[in-house]
Amino acid sequence: MVSDASCCILVAADGLGGHQGGEEAAAAAVSAMLESWRSQPGTDEATLRRCIDEAQEQVAEVSRRFAHEARTTCVALVLGQSEACWSHLGDSRLYVFRQGDTIYRSKDHSVARLMLQSGELNEEEARTGPEQGRLYKSLGPDTGQEYQVSQTAVTSEDRFVLCTDGFWVNVSETEMAETLQARDLEEALGALADLAVTRARGESDNVTVCAARPLFEVG
Repeated sequence: MVSDASCCILVAADGLGGHQGGEEAAAAAVSAMLESWRSQPGTDEATLRRCIDEAQEQVAEVSRRFAHEARTTCVALVLGQSEACWSHLGDSRLYVFRQGDTIYRSKDHSVARLMLQSGELNEEEARTGPEQGRLYKSLGPDTGQEYQVSQTAVTSEDRFVLCTDGFWVNVSETEMAETLQARDLEEALGALADLAVTRARGESDNVTVCAARPLFEVG
């Protein structure tokens, strides 16, 4: 996360294990977005697209350096005092919670989600089955790919969670919502991360999660 007095950017990325250079691709994507935002902060769509496009270029450079396709998932949020803007590629997710309820969850770019929509899988099978890790969209060497950006007004009750699949596979949406509602944000995040690591039992290679809430000035 990088922030200034009134807004911030959060980014989570997970290099694809089946692609050489995945770890480097994830690190390059996060670094590029944070640096791009730091040079010109903002919470609008144009700012976020500039950051993502810079990340895409850097991931493509990783692929060129490895002479092999390098890919990573990515989810990014720019958050201000009154508005939020976000986008994602792959199966790293954004959740928005308000007063213990889920008001938004990003849709994975995965074969599992497509099979869930068609009725071929149920929720549990889509969450834990082998199709969950098969992605049809991610940051990679194919620059210029299309991605969606969403925007919304925010309230003081909103809590934003960005996470990789190593986190959301092991922590339920209900657990996230209830813990964020009942505890201080930093304390809640620590408890949820510990829960995910414990349940993963060393089988997940990336349990990454970050969270934020809008900063509202008190007059």
